[in-house]
Amino acid sequence: MKINDYKVGTIFITNCTKVKQRYCGEETNVFIYDSFGINPLHASIWGRNPEDIVKVKCTVIEEDVIISDLMKRDSGYDENCTDYFGWIDMEKEDNYDIAMIFANIKLYFVCFPYGPDAGRFWNYDVENSRTYEIEHHKGDRRGMTVRLKIEEI
Repeated sequence: MKINDYKVGTIFITNCTKVKQRYCGEETNVFIYDSFGINPLHASIWGRNPEDIVKVKCTVIEEDVIISDLMKRDSGYDENCTDYFGWIDMEKEDNYDIAMIFANIKLYFVCFPYGPDAGRFWNYDVENSRTYEIEHHKGDRRGMTVRLKIEEI
């Protein structure tokens, strides 16, 4: 999903599904939102029904979250709580893409082979194969994790 900014207070509207949370394989009475950006015409591809789709307002409440700091044993953060995190892809300036929105830090973390913090900056220069110009320099921002507040509308 494309968004216009990633700063705290940025709001965007999208579709998602509202499902009962599962814990240790058992369904609970707690609802969470998932499948962000789902299209009702293609709900079956996602394993969802069109009637499960709701529209939500997403607000960035924290930017550049360092997930490894939250997951430290002595951080005091409850890794089992419902807390929405998403990845902002910053490869194109002023055209931000938000993806991989999950309702739990552990679910979010497993989407990244080296952890989400490792992908924040480019580790090497990226060259355009047609022009041979450097598009991204080593150390340039590649993306970031944001924390989101989700409200059904």
